[in-house]
Amino acid sequence: MLLAQISFAQKSFIFPKVKQQGSSIEQLTPNNWTVIETAQGDLNNDQTEDLALVFESNQKIDETRTYGDNNSEIIKETQKPRILAIYFKDKTGGTYHLSTQNNDFILRSEEGGRLGDPLQRVEIKDQQLFLRFRGGSEWRWELGYTFKFQNKDWFLTSAINLYYNQNTGDMTERIYDFTSRQLFTTVGNLHRRDIANQKTSEVLFFSQLRTFKTFKKPWAWKIMPNVYL
Repeated sequence: MLLAQISFAQKSFIFPKVKQQGSSIEQLTPNNWTVIETAQGDLNNDQTEDLALVFESNQKIDETRTYGDNNSEIIKETQKPRILAIYFKDKTGGTYHLSTQNNDFILRSEEGGRLGDPLQRVEIKDQQLFLRFRGGSEWRWELGYTFKFQNKDWFLTSAINLYYNQNTGDMTERIYDFTSRQLFTTVGNLHRRDIANQKTSEVLFFSQLRTFKTFKKPWAWKIMPNVYL
């Protein structure tokens, strides 16, 4: 009996499988989870309001998260896990049908540093899904990711990474256009954008567009030496 209890206590957390379909947000929400972000808009060009939801567990767990190379789970936090669920709305019946569930990409409340919860915005616009995060302390960061549904999968089409000093304004901004394989970098000062800033562009080298399946979470894609997205 004791061995069984120890085995049960050591059992790793298992994410629930969100519902495949439903007619309301309440129906789609897993038991013991809470909706913390919602976004509505057309994602698949059928003139119907689709749905993106972020669920957060009601219970904290010890969670080990990936940083740096998309695979190595090196940072352990005690926090509430989160789920991103995207649903397409049936044009005739009005039922929401699950397109994808992702248990990793949404940053948790403890991953924003002194600024607190890093999750800033989930938005649907121009048939694209926008995810925005920020964090840090004196040195702060902002991350934005744009995903588009095409060829039956969710592809990362563009991203932005801003890193700046809150006091001095010193900053580096990188804008990624993965469709055209271009990286636009601005180095300078937030307060003097048009005076002292240096702007460059270069070609992005990667084998294929990343998806939710191949890009695990923020800070897990090493774009180039010492540059992570």
